[in-house]
Amino acid sequence: MKYAGVLTAAAAALVAGCASAGSQGPMPLPVANAVRTVPNAGVRRSWMLPQAKGSSTILIYAADEAVGAVDVYDYGSGTQVGSIGILATGGCVDAAGDVYFSDSGDGTLVEYAHGGTKPLKRYHPGGELGGCSIDADGDIAVTGGSPGRVIIYPKGDAKKGTTYSDGYCDFDAEAMGYDGKGDVVGEGMYDDISVCGVLAGAKQETTLATKGITIGFPNGVMWDGKHLAVGDQEAGSGKNDTGLYEATVSGTTVVARKEVLLTDSCYRGLTDVLDPFVLGKKNTPVNTQQGRVVVGSNAYCFSGSGGGGIEYWHYPAGGNPYKMYTTADPITVLTVSIGT
Repeated sequence: MKYAGVLTAAAAALVAGCASAGSQGPMPLPVANAVRTVPNAGVRRSWMLPQAKGSSTILIYAADEAVGAVDVYDYGSGTQVGSIGILATGGCVDAAGDVYFSDSGDGTLVEYAHGGTKPLKRYHPGGELGGCSIDADGDIAVTGGSPGRVIIYPKGDAKKGTTYSDGYCDFDAEAMGYDGKGDVVGEGMYDDISVCGVLAGAKQETTLATKGITIGFPNGVMWDGKHLAVGDQEAGSGKNDTGLYEATVSGTTVVARKEVLLTDSCYRGLTDVLDPFVLGKKNTPVNTQQGRVVVGSNAYCFSGSGGGGIEYWHYPAGGNPYKMYTTADPITVLTVSIGT
């Protein structure tokens, strides 16, 4: 499930030890990942400043559960430049910079133009939805949870969605990511935490073997321009960091080259960044150079006295963020769009 919002100290303590591989039966989601009911969600007025629509702009889209909207920020200044009246549980971007959000209210995926406020297209996968991803051919993969599944729309055709599932990834609502070969890979759990995928040309989702990867708790997966960035919400020896494995698919095995650790100092050294976004020179589906920046929001920062907001980490170096723009409300970064 998606998480967004302020963590209490008690919730923060729970996250560090929330899920462990090998427990019996479906593992419960941690408090930090719980969906919360938001009054008037999805009915806030949408608006956008004229400068947000320019072809040279880079926009950050972030879920704001306090007001039931997706807030839009300028990448360079951190200034809010717009808002879309939808409470989203996940997001992604296509080659042209259009953005897509899973609507937590009605089980749909909604497309908007870069800097736009009116829906362009709506997909109807139904049920509880998480993240999404899009490949260079325009195929859209929408991740659902409870039970875990991925719905793929070839070339973005809303009438041709096909659902794939794997019992070992039964609870999986974070984003699955496409690599440069058309494989879509994600994480989920039942008795243990598994990496699953629909490989290019395959007719079913399968559990994939891993090499050099240990997931403490599932997080999003996305293309970084060179590798798959395979996320872990409980990385590091103390399981207090967010990790991103630089990985490739070799046959039916996901092989990690290294793990990038995102750390922070805002709240007791704890870091929980949901679906961290690796930004490249082009929009994710057509980016062929490894990104150099991770954009996200550390949930724990919103519990600290200094507040939280949009944070920027060097990639693949990791470490502490080199910049942060404070936001008025707790947010969760969903996607980043480069104007074309």
